[in-house]
Amino acid sequence: MANRPIPVAVATGMISEYLSYMKAESIGKQSQYVGFNSPELLKWLEMVSPYMDELRICFGIYPPGHESAGLITTILWPYKNGAPAKKSTGSEGKGDGGGGDLEPYNEGQTGP
Repeated sequence: MANRPIPVAVATGMISEYLSYMKAESIGKQSQYVGFNSPELLKWLEMVSPYMDELRICFGIYPPGHESAGLITTILWPYKNGAPAKKSTGSEGKGDGGGGDLEPYNEGQTGP
C-alpha cells in the first residue's frame, strides 16, 4: 500500500484499530489526529520540494511543560538521499546538500 492513495474504508479501519489499541492499553491522554492548515502547509511544501526526494512523517511526544505535554504529535521532515534535506548552494541542481538545514514543519494541532 505504500506511496499511493488508499480506500476510505481502509483508512477508517486503521484509525479504528489504533483507537481500540489505545483504549485496551488504558492510555488516558491520547492524540487521535494531528492537523495542519492547508494554505500554510502547501506553501512550506512548495518551498522545500525542490530540495527533497522524500517526506518523512516523524512521531514525537510533547515535552513536560508544553500545554499538550505527553500527547503524540508528528513532525514533517524533508529528506534527500536518505538524510535530512539541505538548501542548495551548487549550480548542479537543487538539494545538493551544500547549503543550510531545511527546517522540519511544525508539530501540527493535535486532537481531540
